[in-house]
Amino acid sequence: MPAPQDIPRKVAAGEGWQWVRRGFVLYRKNPLLLSAAFAMLFGVVMALGLVPQVGGALSELASPLMVAGFMAAYRALDDARDLELPHFLAGVRGPAIPLMTIGAVQIIGALLIGTVMKNMGFEAEAFVAAARTQQDPAALQALLNEAAPAVLAGLLLFTPLMMATWFAPALILFGGARPATALGVSMKAVLRNWAALLVNGLALGGMLLLAALVPLMLGLLVAMPVLFGSLYASYQAIFAVWSDETPVLRT
Repeated sequence: MPAPQDIPRKVAAGEGWQWVRRGFVLYRKNPLLLSAAFAMLFGVVMALGLVPQVGGALSELASPLMVAGFMAAYRALDDARDLELPHFLAGVRGPAIPLMTIGAVQIIGALLIGTVMKNMGFEAEAFVAAARTQQDPAALQALLNEAAPAVLAGLLLFTPLMMATWFAPALILFGGARPATALGVSMKAVLRNWAALLVNGLALGGMLLLAALVPLMLGLLVAMPVLFGSLYASYQAIFAVWSDETPVLRT
């Protein structure tokens, strides 16, 4: 008999929009600290990415730690507790190794997908160089057509990787799941709730697009914390059993 935490709930498709709304409700409880924390943590992740040779790997390893920090922050707000900076370090101070294992899975997955695309003839450097040099539109379109099968294959392969890692940081932080279990349960949850997550993704995509239009990327200082709040709300709705049957979300 499977453990209770291995049985994610199935929710209605309309919940996808509600998660965005609920994420914004939580964000409004402490917008300044949430936005400041995102700017700081995102800056750290980007700085790691600038380290020669290993920057990309370090940035990928650190990203689940940042997600876990925001999950802990939103859990504190949801429990009506005061939000403090240490909440954002919950991943570093807690299950850092399991969380970084998820980052390692992302790195390995990306490398394998990149290898497949390269073997199919896709050269990202050549495509970027052609776009930067403003190559003849007809030649650029021909290059795009040639790369289309590899890009499509990459998207198809990237989808299960994203599904497996979507809820994994929260499952590790809140549920104490091992990395392999978290990846499998996350995949199961996404498959069972694909409609709600599709609605959620479209809503978040529209929000991020609007935020990107704000000068100096200031809109992202609001949109990204709300995105993390939406992720927390979706976790609560699907995996409430992992959190001692707490309410889905208090508004």
